[in-house]
Amino acid sequence: MSGTKKVLIALAIATVLPWVVLFLGFSMAAGLLPGGEDDQKPQVPVEVSCVKVAGIPKPTCEAYLAAEIKIKEVRPKCRKLSWTLLAGIGKIESNHGQYAGAKVIDKYGEKYGNVEPPVIGIPLNGSEGTQLIYDTDNGKYDKDTVYDRAVGPTQFIPQTWESVAQDGDDDGDTDPQNVFDSALSTAAYLCGTGEADFSDKKTEHDAILRYNHSEKYVSDVLAAKAEYDALGDVSGPIDASEKAQKVIAAARKHKGADYSWGGGDASGPSYGICCSPGGHDARKTFGFDCSGLTEYAYAQVDLLIGSTAQAQHDSGKVRVTSSPRSLAGAKPGDLLFFSDNPGSGKGLYHVSIYLGKNMQIEAPRTGDVVKESRVQTGKLDSIGHLE
Repeated sequence: MSGTKKVLIALAIATVLPWVVLFLGFSMAAGLLPGGEDDQKPQVPVEVSCVKVAGIPKPTCEAYLAAEIKIKEVRPKCRKLSWTLLAGIGKIESNHGQYAGAKVIDKYGEKYGNVEPPVIGIPLNGSEGTQLIYDTDNGKYDKDTVYDRAVGPTQFIPQTWESVAQDGDDDGDTDPQNVFDSALSTAAYLCGTGEADFSDKKTEHDAILRYNHSEKYVSDVLAAKAEYDALGDVSGPIDASEKAQKVIAAARKHKGADYSWGGGDASGPSYGICCSPGGHDARKTFGFDCSGLTEYAYAQVDLLIGSTAQAQHDSGKVRVTSSPRSLAGAKPGDLLFFSDNPGSGKGLYHVSIYLGKNMQIEAPRTGDVVKESRVQTGKLDSIGHLE
């Protein structure tokens, strides 16, 4: 919708706020408001798609890509840290979690992305060129109660891990032997806590040197990073029609954009409105909500589908099929509609664009960003077919 229309919506909401509050108390028909799940949390780890990259296990590649996006939340002052730098470190430290025959679990479940057996370095006892570091974790991470050992696919010393550990897979735990946790923690360590712009070569060099105080290490990491830089976009080619490719490319162009309640329209990202059901004021947040992103992407193929999830479902511009809790019949570029009453076509609170292979691109909720994630079909209501 246009900026003017969004202001009018905001005024209308303010005028009838008591009735809106009452209505929301009895109905979850959030599709009548600008789209998005707002404060609801996902029930499974967030993942991004990744094409096969030689030598990198699929979960590890996904972890690098996810960390590139999530570091913007963890370290807001850190800019332009790329997945390829994390991959460069991961290659040198543990061959991406495959050191000494270790494997990265790629079967979806609670252990997805775990390294087994755990990657644990040699004792840091001052020999073989190592530092002398006596035990700091009572063997919690490295199973050594005499000396510390570097742990995980990006080889953190236990005390350093404790200071920067991040939950990269949103499972409520921080595990140095999980590629999602280790990748995001590595990004956090590289960024530090102040301003950092990784488009600056000195910033990049100094961050790597801080990770391991060796100029040869810096050179090796940068050489590996250059290999991955040369690959270009590895987020996954989509087997789709030309029209669907355009829709997906338009949405992907804005990966990492802030979620903004009421934000985005056919022209692109915009400032949002006040206020979401969770009480968030998005008037100073530039980006998209879920339906703003889909409205924009579909406008790039000359389909004006409306500005809310419910409006897009009812627009007649896409062929809608009821598909409660099932992706059967969904093709890349299609819209996925979500409701608390799947199959009803009513109370639609979220919409995304299907990428294929159980993946979607979406603007999920306040505090999050536009990103690729796995489809959770529990509340999938219907599919809006692009063609």
